[in-house]
Amino acid sequence: MVKIARIRHEHVGITALDPEHMHELKTYAKEVPGTNPGDGSATGIYRNAQALKELTSDFPKVKTLHDVFQNGLRINPKGNCLGHRPVHYDHNSGAMVAQDYVWQSYEQVNQRIKDFGCGLVKLHQDVAGQDSKFNLGIYSINNPEYVIADYAVQAFSLTIVALYDTLGPETSEFILNHSEIPIIVTTIDKIPNLVALAPKCPHLKAVIIMDGNLNDTPDLKVTMALGKQALGERGIKLLMFKEVESVGKANAIPLRLPKPEDAAAISYTSGTTGTPKGAIILHKNLIAYIRAHFDVGVYCFPTDVHISYLPLAHIYEKGNLNGTILGGGAVGFFRGDTALLLDDISVLKPTVFTSVPRLLNRIYERIIAGGMSGSAFKQALFTRAVNAKLANLKATGTLTHPVWDRLIFGKVKSVLGGRLRAVTSGSAPITPDVLNFLRIAFCCPVIEGYGMTESGCAGTIAFRNDFDAGHVGAPLSCNEVKLVSVPEMKYTANDKPHPRGEIWFRGANVFGGYYKASLHAGNDSKDGWLQTGDIGFIDGKGRVHIIDRKKNIFKLAQGEYVAPEKIENVYIKSNLVSQCYVHGDSLQAELVAVVVPDAEYAIPLARENGILPASTPNPGPTAPNAPPHPLLKKVCESEKVKALILEDMNRVGKQYGLKGFEYVRAIHLDSNGFSIENSLLTPTFKLKRNEAADRFRPFIDAMYKERNAKQVPAKL
Repeated sequence: MVKIARIRHEHVGITALDPEHMHELKTYAKEVPGTNPGDGSATGIYRNAQALKELTSDFPKVKTLHDVFQNGLRINPKGNCLGHRPVHYDHNSGAMVAQDYVWQSYEQVNQRIKDFGCGLVKLHQDVAGQDSKFNLGIYSINNPEYVIADYAVQAFSLTIVALYDTLGPETSEFILNHSEIPIIVTTIDKIPNLVALAPKCPHLKAVIIMDGNLNDTPDLKVTMALGKQALGERGIKLLMFKEVESVGKANAIPLRLPKPEDAAAISYTSGTTGTPKGAIILHKNLIAYIRAHFDVGVYCFPTDVHISYLPLAHIYEKGNLNGTILGGGAVGFFRGDTALLLDDISVLKPTVFTSVPRLLNRIYERIIAGGMSGSAFKQALFTRAVNAKLANLKATGTLTHPVWDRLIFGKVKSVLGGRLRAVTSGSAPITPDVLNFLRIAFCCPVIEGYGMTESGCAGTIAFRNDFDAGHVGAPLSCNEVKLVSVPEMKYTANDKPHPRGEIWFRGANVFGGYYKASLHAGNDSKDGWLQTGDIGFIDGKGRVHIIDRKKNIFKLAQGEYVAPEKIENVYIKSNLVSQCYVHGDSLQAELVAVVVPDAEYAIPLARENGILPASTPNPGPTAPNAPPHPLLKKVCESEKVKALILEDMNRVGKQYGLKGFEYVRAIHLDSNGFSIENSLLTPTFKLKRNEAADRFRPFIDAMYKERNAKQVPAKL
């Protein structure tokens, strides 16, 4: 039996296994004796090696999000807490100019939290005529005032409800009315949207403008005046953030502290299908998540710097930010434009970086493109360095190299500021080759986790020095896991060599149900289990592997069950495919797909086949948030390119073992791509299947009409 030393974390009052050596454990999670039903319907219950006898849930003195901030304040009162880059309007050039980061200390932020909270309570009394709990709306990109408003809400036992930049007007209207929001905090650019929504949202009584980084542009006063008049006509007050703080300072009242069971947020799910549901996130849910991360060594110190760019409207970044604050770390915000994110990173130089596969894949592509450009000698040197470090990683788990880090990877590390000690990835699977490359490129652990909004962000996480790829780690110490058989998809708890089934979670991180719905509506069952909709298996070490998806399965006309996300994940392994939407239904016998070609590979293919001029240059990797390549539209109009791409998709499908009925039989090429901006992706980059079906309906119908016309009628 491997003995791992335990470490005392004095600043939060807990003891946990040394995270540097946890990967040496023979098993990371075990099935609890006596929990297997024995009938093949499910596995037994698995628990993390640190929580076999009892699941963890919190810290001795940190039970709520209010406690989280107070802990950071206690250990780092004078230190940097929230920072942003002021962006000023240059009246001479007409350009927006970004400066260096400006910081507020924990003590300064603490005072602003109290002032804004007191002002918020007073404002609600004035506009609603009552002193009661309410839901505060927030409609903004990440910035210091977003966090101040959030912690002010927590200090007075209120609940935050976030709207995202990319919500359409109908969804925004639904959320404002469903959660009965009386006051919303927002940025000035959202005023026209709120003016349009105001007549349809009778609960809305006041709008607060964040003024921490307002620019004195020529149209600022005009926008404010028009907004004040238009909202005033609807009986809605328009105030500045500092006004509310001033009111609070003049009307100070005692804090009304929350309990662990109180709702900290109502997080409306991204809505990949149908109307969004408001997941009630309790204080104890996020505290359990943060505590479990401490147990595997994912935590921050006062010396750490976190860049906040993933939407705070979503649980992933909310958990990341609170974890930083708990340890007294500094949170710096990006400017709001993902195209400028790497520039913000170069200035901030974060020590921890939380991300999603979509961005990490782009960073990977950028590094590879840079390494494989230039002279043949330079390319050979880069290839040799990568191969040497990957070999070391596999043989000894080593992330650094005395020669190659100095010659090659010093510049690579600078892409993310050069100071990283840890990277985490969530929201979607990341391929093993990218995961391991980033580990050796940034010379630090890249840790993958898995979960969902309803599991308080996460349910599993990989141990920091476990470099085996393809899994999402063991159950968190705050929750247990079991697999439930899905016989219609041929996944059962009796499968060999490993049990397979739908992944279920239960623990202190599991949410409090859906707002204004029965507690057990949707994702959770009557005995506290959260049904994720994901199919996985648990390996011999107790680690979870995601292999399929249950939620979006449908039947084809001949009765075969199809999981389109699984097929899409296979097809995007083709170099020619950047994005893919697979469509089918019970009235059709075949699948079709909408494919967004990868310009880096599709344009050379078109040139080689005479579709584009021979002088057409090779494009590089597509940058994050970049517009479509101008030549891609012509490429997508070519029937020859379409046939070649489908041929390569079939090759990849065969390579990865797709069944006959899982192959798409026709494709439509789209040059615009699926994005948040065109409402085909959620803010966490998941495909909105209903919207995609509606958007591409004419092409889907045309593909089926053509396919059905080619079918040979059966002989009677």
